[in-house]
Amino acid sequence: MSSVFTSSQFMFLVMVIGFLMTFTIDSYYSAPIGNINSENKSVNITKRAYTGDVTWYNVGLGACGKYNNDKELIAAIPGPQFDPYTPNGNPNRNSKCGKSIKITRGSKYVIVKLMDRCGGCKSGDIDLSPAAFKKIGSLGEGRLKGCSWQYV
Repeated sequence: MSSVFTSSQFMFLVMVIGFLMTFTIDSYYSAPIGNINSENKSVNITKRAYTGDVTWYNVGLGACGKYNNDKELIAAIPGPQFDPYTPNGNPNRNSKCGKSIKITRGSKYVIVKLMDRCGGCKSGDIDLSPAAFKKIGSLGEGRLKGCSWQYV
């Protein structure tokens, strides 16, 4: 008795396994790892990887209320990832300020400190200081497509 799959049965099996793997990975990245309280509001923090474009900007006074310079490894994240952690509209008290973020582009990565909000970034994008951007690309590239980032 032979247990050989037809090509259509094999492709179906591959699709089912791929679907299950995606579901498992998504469940891992959306699993809660803790809660924060700010002004009596509980906000769920999740371990999640974001994917989007990486750009660079000249840093200065950031939304977190601190001055930084272009030689530091600094990041700004989009409003949808920043604003929910801003208590009473004061970004200086945002609980994400000062958190470490790992940005990955292929085999290259850089770990930066979150110190700003990127008003021009769409959800999933991230803006870096020139020093941080140069760790994964050249300033002349301007925009790096398909990179990922997550809190570390």
